[in-house]
Amino acid sequence: MRRQHRILFGCLLLIAGLTLGPVPSRAFEDDEGCLLCHKYPKMGRVTEEGVRRSYYILPDTFSRTVHRNVPCRDCHNYIQQLPHREVKEGVRCETECHSIKNPATGKHFSHKVIHDAYMKSTHGRNKIETGLDADKPYCVTCHTNPLYNPSEKHPPRRITDRCVVCHEKRDFVEAWYNHTSRRIREIRRSSEEIVELCGSCHGDEELVARHVEAAREEGRELGRKFPFAFESYEESFHGKVTRYGFRKAANCLDCHADQENYYLSVHEIRPSRDPLSPVSENRRIETCRNCHKYADKNYAAIDPHPTNHPEDNPFRYWAEKVYGVIGDAVLVLLVGMAAFETVGRWRDGVVWKLRHGSSWWRKSPRNRDRRI
Repeated sequence: MRRQHRILFGCLLLIAGLTLGPVPSRAFEDDEGCLLCHKYPKMGRVTEEGVRRSYYILPDTFSRTVHRNVPCRDCHNYIQQLPHREVKEGVRCETECHSIKNPATGKHFSHKVIHDAYMKSTHGRNKIETGLDADKPYCVTCHTNPLYNPSEKHPPRRITDRCVVCHEKRDFVEAWYNHTSRRIREIRRSSEEIVELCGSCHGDEELVARHVEAAREEGRELGRKFPFAFESYEESFHGKVTRYGFRKAANCLDCHADQENYYLSVHEIRPSRDPLSPVSENRRIETCRNCHKYADKNYAAIDPHPTNHPEDNPFRYWAEKVYGVIGDAVLVLLVGMAAFETVGRWRDGVVWKLRHGSSWWRKSPRNRDRRI
């Protein structure tokens, strides 16, 4: 009986601990009840194309992201009821956030400024596309939902406690801290990350070949370097030192995006034939001078994407072929001459021995080995 009482008492303590113990805090409000279903790890489906999609939301992680204060339906505004029907359209990043206003203008917050710049760029496409435009990157190709400050799980109390002395709402203080502290930290991708991101498309040989073939059939003009842009960058000086961890060499965006208003310009990449492009002929010197202060017209004429493809640089292609043949011929002649001399010495009774260093030896008149 006493043992049963102990077991019952232990169960009661366990239930009390689970019920009354601290509940993991969520810094965002789920007023719309989305986590009723999306809190389960197995929430997801397999699409008609056989792709597995997960719709699981980690509340604690989401509460630390840049979208933590955005209600779900501000982005998923096509959902009108719960449980909702099958979703056949995705989130469009130019959608206005009806619950958040820009404190500077008082208008509803939106990524429309960036989206409009993106649509004018060579990468611009709609959310749903088919054919060649479907190969272009959409917003989520490059952007996820990043953490405000990955190194901090919560805003430091030693800072926020001072703020709440005047600003009484701690939620406001923590939101402001997250926003401002992220801006004063280095949040730009590293050169290695930028090269890897651009290479995910420009380094895809099938994707590039598909666009080159389509442009040829339609009579459209592509950039001369487009078919081998990524390959040639990796073989360039900039690409090699970046691959080995040097942070100051030019990556893709250092040349193809304006350094003035950088974060908007990276969304407005233009082809090199566009006069507004930083790599266009009339702006190339200006772009080179961002790193090389004394760059002039001759310096800017250096090919930053050197290749040995005959359609790009026939002189380099044939020079490499000719020097390759000459090098191979010289090597064959040297080996042949050494082999010819070796056979001749063997016929004369000369042998090779490893004695006092590598050398050739022959018998002397006194029948002793003599080095020659």
